[in-house]
Amino acid sequence: HFLLQPHLDPTGRITQVSAAYESPYGRIRSEWTLDGGGAALLYDVQVPANSEATLRLPAASADAVREARTPLAGVDGVRFLGHAEGVASYRLPSGSYHLTSRLR
Repeated sequence: HFLLQPHLDPTGRITQVSAAYESPYGRIRSEWTLDGGGAALLYDVQVPANSEATLRLPAASADAVREARTPLAGVDGVRFLGHAEGVASYRLPSGSYHLTSRLR
């Protein structure tokens, strides 16, 4: 189990980050880009097999995070943990995710 919690640059100068780590279970990948003048966060993540992650993602509301056109909480195996102080939290099973989070 691991935590994914991207932090956005409050100055707005950093608009893209990419990182990967070779864990004992496989590659963990986290990559985000600000889009639309900071209105949305595009977030790609890979959770290796036999693993799960807690995702804490900046989001305007509980339903602002989507995988394709589906609310993330509606994706098989994903569990919504809550939304507080502009952050939506989820438990993610292994897999690759291409997420969009509306920030405002």
